[in-house]
Amino acid sequence: MSGATCLTLVANTVEDAVVPVIMPFVQQNIQSDNWRNREAATMAFSSILEGPSGDVIGPFVNQAIPVLLNALSDQNDLVKDTTAWTLGRICDLHVRAIPEDTFPTLVNGLAAKLLTETPRVSSQACFGIHNLAAAFQNDSAAQQSGTNALSNYMATLLQTLLQVVDREDATESNLRIGAFEAISVLIQNAAPDCLPVLMQLLPAIVDRLAQSFSMPTLTNEDKEQKEGVQGLLCGLIQVIAIKTTKEEIAPFCDGIMTNFLQVLQTKNATCHEEALSATSAIATILEGDFLKYMAALQPFLMAGLRNFEAYQVCTVAVGLVGDISRAIEGKLQPFCDEIMSALIEALQNAALHRSVKPPVLSCFGDIAMAIGAAYEPYLQLSLMMLLQAAQTRAPEDDEELIDYVNVLREGILEGYTGIIQGLKDGQRIELIVPYVEAIMGFLEMLAGDRKNDYDNEVLSKAVGLIGDIASSLGATIKNQIGQPYVMQLLKEGHDTQDATIMETSNWAISVVQQVLTM
Repeated sequence: MSGATCLTLVANTVEDAVVPVIMPFVQQNIQSDNWRNREAATMAFSSILEGPSGDVIGPFVNQAIPVLLNALSDQNDLVKDTTAWTLGRICDLHVRAIPEDTFPTLVNGLAAKLLTETPRVSSQACFGIHNLAAAFQNDSAAQQSGTNALSNYMATLLQTLLQVVDREDATESNLRIGAFEAISVLIQNAAPDCLPVLMQLLPAIVDRLAQSFSMPTLTNEDKEQKEGVQGLLCGLIQVIAIKTTKEEIAPFCDGIMTNFLQVLQTKNATCHEEALSATSAIATILEGDFLKYMAALQPFLMAGLRNFEAYQVCTVAVGLVGDISRAIEGKLQPFCDEIMSALIEALQNAALHRSVKPPVLSCFGDIAMAIGAAYEPYLQLSLMMLLQAAQTRAPEDDEELIDYVNVLREGILEGYTGIIQGLKDGQRIELIVPYVEAIMGFLEMLAGDRKNDYDNEVLSKAVGLIGDIASSLGATIKNQIGQPYVMQLLKEGHDTQDATIMETSNWAISVVQQVLTM
């Protein structure tokens, strides 16, 4: 294995130059009578797939596919294992080099190894199917035509992979996890014509989740496996939900949410993370109809927001608050006292992982936009938190901290923007006036101190905030909005050549000009 790792590093370093050196060995030995030679040649070929360009390695990939598919039935398990791994790598790195007429044979060849082989070989077959499905990500042609090359195999692959999950030896070689991940990617990249298959799959997945609660747990290992399956099933429900409409998924939501709430009663952070994340998808789809689940969800949401030790759970819970805010809007107000209290606690907790704080600051804006004028009781404290965070700076030689400060600033800008828009919509924009000077001071700092903003995310949000301030407060802030640093930020936004940022900048410029002529 160390030799393969070394060869992989060489291939990544010398790129195309490695191909004429290694391929003679591969071609000479890949069909050798000696299984060790066959395995070594296959491993060598797999090791040089990353590095060389598609133009150079592609023809060899094309030629190798039939040989590798045949080798999936090799008498030696190690050869089959390495072959399945290599096919998975090809699907990941050089899927376009796979001949179109070979695609059915490849899919069927990998699928045939899911149930009959050792866990190690079947796990590699899951890896291959996973990568093959991932190749259809962002497939615009499928959206236009309504189908893709996976559609004919979708039902069979999903059914077979669910059987893999149930194998008695599925705990070996990460087989069960590999099967779940392959199912997830197949669902995510399913073409529109596969929706009926997914809608048939959904109740089966929900039923599996319901049945999982009665699984016996005699040992800690049993408990971990049970909770691991529950988390993975929540993930599958989430990816299916994202592919559906409100009308399609609504009949299943009572059952789904009942099961999610039961998952949240476990003491497993990963389960909580998956269940809360999946709940976000349901809230986004149901919009206002999600309100009926809020009373039952609230205790678990609060536990997630206060789970400072498992900070990933806290982060997902904060994201869920944002999604619920957008979904039920003003109907969130009765739950806000507890939610805002937990968010403030998170910011005040010095031990909490710093990555949670930017989304918390942004969440203030989500809540304000949802409840409008009813945000007034939380305004002073949340703005104080935003103003404190705005003072954070990073040393010039600490790249990691600079990147974090940029993410923090994005959260601050989103928080300010949401609060201003919410107060404007609630016709209480005058409440922000005492804080305008401090907000403008933050923008002035950004004009002179913005490092590593390579994607112009901070700039984009700063320009948007300027436009919102100008359009909301008008002549009230005429003196502040005409300052040179404001014009500098607007010009920088216009000069990015990024269509989205330029559009925001042009809008902000026009609003600022209107204010200046008042």
